[in-house]
Amino acid sequence: AANKFLGGKSWYRKFLPQFASVAAPIISVKNLTKPNRKKFVWGPPQRGAFLQLKQLLINQPLFLQFSNDDYPIILTTDVSKVDLGGTLQQVINGETKNLYYHSQITSAIERRYDPI
Repeated sequence: AANKFLGGKSWYRKFLPQFASVAAPIISVKNLTKPNRKKFVWGPPQRGAFLQLKQLLINQPLFLQFSNDDYPIILTTDVSKVDLGGTLQQVINGETKNLYYHSQITSAIERRYDPI
């Protein structure tokens, strides 16, 4: 169930800032080994993440702006041992326009290395 839910919502990650961080409790249980699948219980962390993702989908404008070649593009990144993310934005006439969001959880192997 977690795989299906995240699979259906992952397309929207480019529209939702911090998608991976919010979805982390669900991501942590989506690829359990067969013996652990039987022990899995959908608990408060997963329910909270589900409700928060649902609110993000309802409240966020699910569209991004097209870039304007007359203005510079601003790349903002954020990284930790657990996740990484970034945005592409432009400031046009004093208004910040979101062009793209990226958000992902790092794998166990990636966490062995310094993120910077």
